[in-house]
Amino acid sequence: MMDEKIIRSMKKDGRDLAACTEKLEQTRQLLRAGREQEAGEILQAIAMLGNELTVRHRQMVMDTGDPNARADVERIIAEIHPVEIGFTPEGWFGLRMEPLARTRDTASKEYIRGIIYPAMRRFFADKATVRYPRCTLIFRHVYDRNTPEAQYRDYNNAEVKLVTDTVAMYVMVDDDPLHCNVFHCSAPGPESRTEVYVVPREDFAAWFAMEPGFPDEGVRLDPQVPDAWKVDD
Repeated sequence: MMDEKIIRSMKKDGRDLAACTEKLEQTRQLLRAGREQEAGEILQAIAMLGNELTVRHRQMVMDTGDPNARADVERIIAEIHPVEIGFTPEGWFGLRMEPLARTRDTASKEYIRGIIYPAMRRFFADKATVRYPRCTLIFRHVYDRNTPEAQYRDYNNAEVKLVTDTVAMYVMVDDDPLHCNVFHCSAPGPESRTEVYVVPREDFAAWFAMEPGFPDEGVRLDPQVPDAWKVDD
């Protein structure tokens, strides 16, 4: 039964890989013709197919019945897609990870879920419960300085919602309007990434004033939970 499921998945993989090959050829032709924006759009579609393939292969490995499969998959994900988590010297929660998708159409919740959820679970496994009762959730989208404007991402894609839900689960009382404001901004950097902060609402003005001076490598994140935001389980 499980073998049939894996075989069906592999057949779909073959179709998707063939589609990727075709789209890559289209991209080459468009680039030769100087149609860079159209080429970029096709590359986004290829990235989406790649994410779907990745999600299916993660699940395929776990479906083999190997009791160590999930741990092995999560270890490989952590090596390939590192997530930095911690607290700033001011006591604000911070997270740094790879860039989110550019638009809703190219976003993949399952792809990002497989990266961020295990990372958050591991980080908080041996730590006190943290809750910021009234806060501002901040998405700081850092772009490689050579990134064309057309590649800047929308703020309403599915991956943003997934990251919000995961962060809220671990450090917020709730992400509803009574407990959480949301702010997005962008900044240039040496490489593209997504930064997420949870800041007490009364500290947001201080964060906003400091943000233009953040170092290229990102602010220092300490694994120690600030006493002010620890709560009893």
